[in-house]
Amino acid sequence: MEKSSQAPSNVMTAELKSDLDELAVACRILEMEGHGSRMLGHMALRDPGGRGVWLKRAGLALSEVFDHRDFVLIDFDGKQLAGDGKRHSEWPIHTEIMKRRDDIFVTAHSHPFHGRVFSAATEPLRPVANAGIYFTVPPPRFELTSELIRTVDVAAAMAEALADNPAIFLRNHGVVFCGESTAQATIMGIRLEEACREHLTMAASGLAWSTPGPAEVARKSKGIGGPAAIRANFEFHRRRLAALEARGHPAFPARRLDVGH
Repeated sequence: MEKSSQAPSNVMTAELKSDLDELAVACRILEMEGHGSRMLGHMALRDPGGRGVWLKRAGLALSEVFDHRDFVLIDFDGKQLAGDGKRHSEWPIHTEIMKRRDDIFVTAHSHPFHGRVFSAATEPLRPVANAGIYFTVPPPRFELTSELIRTVDVAAAMAEALADNPAIFLRNHGVVFCGESTAQATIMGIRLEEACREHLTMAASGLAWSTPGPAEVARKSKGIGGPAAIRANFEFHRRRLAALEARGHPAFPARRLDVGH
């Protein structure tokens, strides 16, 4: 891994620190909502100064990300510019999406149970209930490989397959999702896992079933996917996380653990 010997000046403003602290909360929320898989999975935030992306450092579970200190700054070529710890090997997932999508400020890759099971399915995800309404068209499926996405070329192909969608399945692997904000990306990840669970459950039931038509999906999505609704949902999950931490839940410690870099 290439790492700069000199960190850029004024690495982190107070506003950026606050944004990364919220991204850390989002990591723990995703763990709470089924996206955790040992030390796998990562989120990233576009650097407001255009230097690259702030990526969750390697070696931590999503539940072990507590604040801005748990992110490293990498440029769009993968060079680590600032931050303690190592970058994830799948860093190109984040840089390639952000290079192609000016509207995206937060990206995530994880391995939730239902999402990774559904990633093996060749049929599209359909909206059984409201969770699926967040995806007005079925998320695409990246079929080039099921291996880790560690090269720029493969990540670029994945980003092209994502196109202007908020999520994509990595076949037999996991999911990638993104948003214009931390709250939006987080809710997209949560709703994607819910929609996969609903579809898999319905398909396994043996019952005949139906889905809303495109016009109905479009109308419903406007009511539940707006910025105010997204923020309200994020704050609900933040409160749930705080309650777990306050009760001393073993999987959600309320303070930073002694985890090496």
